[in-house]
Amino acid sequence: MKFTPLNPQAIETPFTLTANKLMTMCRRAFGESVRIVDAREVVGGTFNETWLVTLPERQVILRIAPPAALAQNWDDKWLMRRENQVKPYFAAVALYMPQTLLADFTHQILHRDYLFQTFMPGERWDSVADQFTRKQSLGLWKQFGALTRQVHDTSGTLFGGPFPARSFVTWSLAILYRLESVAQSMTNAEIDTAAFQTVIDLARAHTELLDEYRSPRLLHGDLWLFNILVDSRALKPTITAILDADRCWWGDPMADWTMFVLSKTVAPEMQSFVDAFWGAYGKLEHDRAARFRNRVYQAMHTGAALVWADRQKDVKAVADGVRELQVIADTLPDL
Repeated sequence: MKFTPLNPQAIETPFTLTANKLMTMCRRAFGESVRIVDAREVVGGTFNETWLVTLPERQVILRIAPPAALAQNWDDKWLMRRENQVKPYFAAVALYMPQTLLADFTHQILHRDYLFQTFMPGERWDSVADQFTRKQSLGLWKQFGALTRQVHDTSGTLFGGPFPARSFVTWSLAILYRLESVAQSMTNAEIDTAAFQTVIDLARAHTELLDEYRSPRLLHGDLWLFNILVDSRALKPTITAILDADRCWWGDPMADWTMFVLSKTVAPEMQSFVDAFWGAYGKLEHDRAARFRNRVYQAMHTGAALVWADRQKDVKAVADGVRELQVIADTLPDL
């Protein structure tokens, strides 16, 4: 077997993947007679460690979660377990998602959660987006909108979650929990939380507007071009895969990360693509309660993005985000 980690470690620990451990893991997943031709750690993951494992008859993906004790943020805990728990609810888009071949959370071989998944063909959309004509891109954005709507059309019973994350019987409780968790992360990072706290206070004072939303829907939590694979070689490029649903949760579709990023996609040359997405996705609510909720969601995601930017030492992004939170806090009472 050829074994190629990105950063070989001189000292082996219970958390280190070695060639011997990988062989044991593959035997558990595929049987004692399995033979590994090649195992190569791939670039691109921001959280999990990802390996492309080549067997004589096929290629599979191995995803390995960080040690649980290393979770830096409230929403980084047990991501793989959360995704595995909710996977059956992605049935509407199952053809576009990797299928789990083995999930092992026992820590008997490696002291980390891991799973084997089917290999999905395609290239990351964000890495090849510049290759497409405008017509080709419009087709992809329409498909993106339609697939997002299929995910959001799946109903659940509780907000938040999935297990082992916390679940709630009302939407306001789920949102307040997330807001307060983000605020704590901002405090830990020594980011100014004054405007964010104002948003929390207003949300708490107007829970009736949040609780007008009563139907938990499935949210991917991280669906954007970097988690979408496309067939770039086809005359009519298509989406081939949706990846990394480990930040999924249940709530108002307008609270999904996808909707937040769309709202920030304001470059004039992108407007027709955003319009194509919404044309395929469908109509939105525009009443007062919906507008209030959407601004709260924007604050929630902006706060979370600030924590990420601080980790990346992006001083400008942090300053811009703090100013944006102030604008939201100033305008929210008028909605």
